[in-house]
Amino acid sequence: MARAVLMVLGMCGALGVAGASNAVADEPPKTMIRAHLEPAGNVVAGTQVKLVVDILTTTWLSDAPDWPLFDMPGAIVTLPDEQARNLSEMIGDQRWFGVSRAYRIAPQAGQRYTTPVFDIHVQPGGATAPVTLKTPSLSFVATVPPGAEGMKVFFPTSGLSVTQKIDPSSSHVQVGDTITRTVTQRATGTEAILIPPAPLADVDGMQRYARPATTHDDLQGGRELVAGVRTDSAMYVVNRSGHIELPAIDIEWWNTTSNRREKVTLPAVSVSARGAHETPLFEIPVEAVGRAARRVIVLDRSDLWVAGAGVALVLGLLWIGPRIVGAGRRARQHLRAWRNAITTGEPHAWRQLQREARTGSWQAFVSALYGWLDRRASARGQPPTGLSEAGGSCADASEEIAALRKAVYARYSPNPPDRVDSSLAPTLKTIRKQMNRASRRSTRTDDLPPLYAPVPSHRPSRRSPN
Repeated sequence: MARAVLMVLGMCGALGVAGASNAVADEPPKTMIRAHLEPAGNVVAGTQVKLVVDILTTTWLSDAPDWPLFDMPGAIVTLPDEQARNLSEMIGDQRWFGVSRAYRIAPQAGQRYTTPVFDIHVQPGGATAPVTLKTPSLSFVATVPPGAEGMKVFFPTSGLSVTQKIDPSSSHVQVGDTITRTVTQRATGTEAILIPPAPLADVDGMQRYARPATTHDDLQGGRELVAGVRTDSAMYVVNRSGHIELPAIDIEWWNTTSNRREKVTLPAVSVSARGAHETPLFEIPVEAVGRAARRVIVLDRSDLWVAGAGVALVLGLLWIGPRIVGAGRRARQHLRAWRNAITTGEPHAWRQLQREARTGSWQAFVSALYGWLDRRASARGQPPTGLSEAGGSCADASEEIAALRKAVYARYSPNPPDRVDSSLAPTLKTIRKQMNRASRRSTRTDDLPPLYAPVPSHRPSRRSPN
């Protein structure tokens, strides 16, 4: 084991002041610092190298030394919270006392590493002032397996899972808001202190504020190491508007199970930031707010787009609203007309006429006949018509219609019949067909007397329907 020893000896002489008989004063305490690497020689990158530092004195240490943490480019340096080991040794013919602690160095690339020289302050017993000791500079070489030469960070582990979290999760922010990006790495069978930090880089348009990383080891039964977990996070403050992207993160690692290089990629995160323009669109004057300071209301371009869209929507509703209301009113009118046609129109009157023709009295039959003629004419926008349009002229009328006319006139005779002749019922469909054909011709004067008209004392002067 290679060992470097640096001895610092401080001596103060005391001269006698009262002649040759005065004795020489006691010698001040001596101090020593030693350092060595475990293991010595070349190591594999990703494994731990211990830098053991011993501090010794010929008396005692009245206070614990300060153990500073140093940096080494390309390596992770930690000082575990382990209790310092007490030392008691015979060096030469003198007893030395002291403490020993071990720094842990995890090289992350294949290269030569050199430990820096740093100061450790100690307070030996019997000394009048603290003593500053300097560590020696030691070197070692870290190597990587074939295939891993181009890796920026060599991180060997049997398994690695990486996740990220964005807070807040919304992709729309305002200038001045903060976005926190958190990356968590879990390495199987690897201590958390050996996991390299996630590369949370600066982002154009944001100000980055790194947060201290957190690490913990997942132990089974409190003793056996299962995995190490490291969490890195950074807070980004948005300082401009527009499209901003947090870049993708690539984490390379060496799979010790398959002995090959692997990579985990976290996707990029896009955000849209909007902010206020420097020049206000309008302001409220001081007179409007009393003694309060001048208030400025600022709107940005997106606010104007939203306001314009709102105004366009209102104007569109004002323009199309009356048309929608009118269309609804017309639809209700059509529905009402259809309902009236079904319940009170010509189809309803026709059904009543058929019913009276089968079972009704002559008075009800004639009333239903005139009611159907009126509904039919009203539905076609025509003046009230009679049976003349069903058969055309009297010479062209069929025998059924002629008999119907005669029976109708008999209704107004001094001795009208009580019941409807059942033989007239089959003629109704023929009558309706002939009237439908006649409605396409010119309307002629109705030769039926009006309903409820006075009964004529003599035969009408017009030609008989017979």
